[in-house]
Amino acid sequence: MMIRLVVLLCCFCFCANGQVKKYDQFELKEGDVVWKNSYPHFANRDSLRAAVVQMLKSKFYTFNVIRNEVGYNGELRHYKVDCKGYGRNYLNTPRMYWEGEWTGKFIVEIKENEYVVTVYALYYESPKPSTDYYRTEKQVKGRYLDAVTKKDRSFFLKRELSNLSLMNLSLKDAFKLSSTPYINN
Repeated sequence: MMIRLVVLLCCFCFCANGQVKKYDQFELKEGDVVWKNSYPHFANRDSLRAAVVQMLKSKFYTFNVIRNEVGYNGELRHYKVDCKGYGRNYLNTPRMYWEGEWTGKFIVEIKENEYVVTVYALYYESPKPSTDYYRTEKQVKGRYLDAVTKKDRSFFLKRELSNLSLMNLSLKDAFKLSSTPYINN
């Protein structure tokens, strides 16, 4: 009986190990795909806050940025992934990354010597070629959660892990301060 229990537990661990709930900076939380990254920065909190607000103002895809107690929150609109810049080609990357526009929400928390960015509620809108006579394109819309997870939305699809890595790199660069870290006493 004990041997059967050990074998059963080993099989369960082996099967569960292949399931991925967290990958790169993405995690499945509360029915959504959440991306979170921290950026170390050697500045006091006020200087860092000023640099972050300047960065957010300079981006064409950040909207409705509101200051709160810990930092800022806002919306992403018209965000595009630079697939070519990350070495991807058109044949091995889904169209939603190449030609899609992304919307979502973000939170930037200002902490001591770092800022933390969280992006959630990601949606995509991508053109889909039509096979009808007039060859008009239709828009395909959807939640990022539905595109990268299994039907029960509890684990990432293994075939989407490389695309999650692409999105991870893109978001990391999107919220990175362009200037080098500085010290301001």
